[in-house]
Amino acid sequence: MRAAIQQWVALEKTQWTELAAIFHQRSVAAGTHLLLPGSHSHELVFVCSGLLRFYYLTEQGGEANKAFIAEGAFAGPLASSVLNLPVIYGAQALEPSVLLVASYSAFSALFDRHPVFDRLGRKLAEYLLVGKELRMRTLLLHQAKDRYLAFVNQYPDLIERIPQYHIAGYLGITEVSLSRLKGDLRRAQMVIG
Repeated sequence: MRAAIQQWVALEKTQWTELAAIFHQRSVAAGTHLLLPGSHSHELVFVCSGLLRFYYLTEQGGEANKAFIAEGAFAGPLASSVLNLPVIYGAQALEPSVLLVASYSAFSALFDRHPVFDRLGRKLAEYLLVGKELRMRTLLLHQAKDRYLAFVNQYPDLIERIPQYHIAGYLGITEVSLSRLKGDLRRAQMVIG
């Protein structure tokens, strides 16, 4: 976590100690739901190892994947935390995972303690917001093939770690459509190669 934070701010030893004190380690098994839609759990999570998926429930009872968070990344219900609203999505561990977890209120309480924490909060919010904006742009402007290729380019190490039906849900297509799309891409690659 320290290496991830250092890309945004330089913390002195006492500041790092103060920040680290609000986090606790949580180990979860694959399949564990960390967050359920409608809950009031406002936690900031850093993934030390493992893989999480964040998902929405559809009106038909299905799931639409919002994001995949792998080691070295932060996640959390920013809008729900800031506005103190129920969380509208769930989070599940796809692999055994080790997390560092802090309540968002404890994290935001640091903002007034020192300007470096306020800057860290802003940088984290920017990081989460940029990720959401890029995801929304891809969903709105690109065809399924381009969304899949963008996913492969952005997350090459996750392709083998995430079940295909979850990738299809993330791309907004069915698993059958994803299989067909991958077959078309393989055939096109054989023609070119």
